[in-house]
Amino acid sequence: MILLALLACLLSSAGVEITEPEDEGVYSGDWLTVRAIVENENLIPDSVVYSLNGQPGQPIPRLVTDWYTYMANDHHTGHSESPAPLDNSVLWSAAITGDTHEFCSPVIVDGRVYFVSDQQSIAYALDAATGEVIWQYDVQDHVDDAVTWHDGKVYVAADSAWCLDAVSGERIWSFKPSPSLKMNGTPALAPGVAYFSFAPDYGSLQVFALESETGEEIWKRDIPHYSTGCLTLSGNRLYVPTCGGPLYALETGSGSTVWENTDAATGYWDSSPVLVDGVIYICGMDGVARGIDAVFGSTIWERDISSGIRYIAATPAYHDGRIYFADQVDTFHCLEALDGEVVWGVPGVQHGSPGIADGVVFFGEGADRDLGQVRALSCDSGAEIWSYQTGGGQIYSSPAITDGVVYIAGMDWNLYAFGTELRFTYLDDLYASIGPNELIVTSWSGGLAAAADTVSFSVTATGTSTSPSPLLGACVFPNPAVESASISFSLIEPGPLAVEVLDLSGRLVRVLVEVDFSAGNHVTEWDLRDMHGAQVPSGIYFFVVRSGELREAASFCLLR
Repeated sequence: MILLALLACLLSSAGVEITEPEDEGVYSGDWLTVRAIVENENLIPDSVVYSLNGQPGQPIPRLVTDWYTYMANDHHTGHSESPAPLDNSVLWSAAITGDTHEFCSPVIVDGRVYFVSDQQSIAYALDAATGEVIWQYDVQDHVDDAVTWHDGKVYVAADSAWCLDAVSGERIWSFKPSPSLKMNGTPALAPGVAYFSFAPDYGSLQVFALESETGEEIWKRDIPHYSTGCLTLSGNRLYVPTCGGPLYALETGSGSTVWENTDAATGYWDSSPVLVDGVIYICGMDGVARGIDAVFGSTIWERDISSGIRYIAATPAYHDGRIYFADQVDTFHCLEALDGEVVWGVPGVQHGSPGIADGVVFFGEGADRDLGQVRALSCDSGAEIWSYQTGGGQIYSSPAITDGVVYIAGMDWNLYAFGTELRFTYLDDLYASIGPNELIVTSWSGGLAAAADTVSFSVTATGTSTSPSPLLGACVFPNPAVESASISFSLIEPGPLAVEVLDLSGRLVRVLVEVDFSAGNHVTEWDLRDMHGAQVPSGIYFFVVRSGELREAASFCLLR
């Protein structure tokens, strides 16, 4: 009886929801995705397993949805695979902001929220579930952008470049080449290298590459334009927006210019480059949103949404072939990423940038200096799902979404967390049988089954083809892969080419190469690790090869 009572208590305080496959769904392939959302009183379960058709349980790995830098990741897409709150419930608020110009966005990694208050000039680490302050560090001066978490360290752009220990908050190093320089923009991190930008004045910029472990200077690049945007990093390219000047692509090894795009005559104010599938999306001070080829630097499309009366400060968020942002006057926009065509526009005023999760786009609003709102809109239609009015002041901060919670800074002295509790995502590939299937997912804590969910679905045909693609001749070997995987391809003419790895659901796992290739046959190898150096789990993956207008994919199976 005691055991049954304890089990009932656990089941009442935890939950599992299978979101893929859909209950009663019918599928035309036998390789599927199993995705489950687990609630467990803000604690990660000991394990989550699935059983298909009564077979022994198989563990499902947790999908880490950490938001480790400005707009989620190195490419600033502003999208999370996390579930999202569908009402305006406040999980907690922490009185660590100010009442003016709190532009910094929260960063969430490993259950901690990292945030720097501009008004207080203090960097904080808080518990993501409770808002309790874990540590704080005085960065001594104006801070305008989010920190970047990388390899157990927090990198802060303030009066100096700061590197702090993520666990303790202790300073590891600082870098300030001149007393007059002010750090500007969120740092970008690559293995062994930290990229920072300094603004000596309102007419120039210096980009530095520093040793990430020591802060020692590797190289410096002087640019004759000011910048308020953030650096975007991809492969061997560093993209730098400027005010009144071009959008630059720099070579990461030396800082030399790869290309300049000057189509935005007045440049960019706060809007930063968003990189997806070889295209940069960015909004200009001229009121024009643009899609720019990341390899060549040429403008693919542009959409003037200003009518000459508004500029755009927001960095657009990208998801599922669309970009989302608001202008400075009265409209929140959704455009097709392919050509910039308007999908919808609804009333909305925004200075910060949006974040997207679970089919919902979130942003902070404030048309009036005494009124601040957090809003959640449907990605499909722009219809409002919920809103929350803060205690005052416009909201300049951009949201961060992870583990079912939306974090954003208000200018009413509070950092907010919206949600009911942490909700963890578990994701894996699923090989199902032809015909009817029954799937049970169970979470376990303390040696007991805490919660479970069951769905039934049907499979009508066998699935994934791994044949070579026809134009670039992309072919993967070995297949299945165990220790490494290679892709071969050929180019008729020399030119720029990019090779990326995507998982079965289309998420970017790693950019392998993005350089100029000679004509002929080539081979690129993948060590089966993601962009953070972590080993990826077994499953179906895709090599995507892009060269000019060509884009081809070759799939393969990874077995651990």
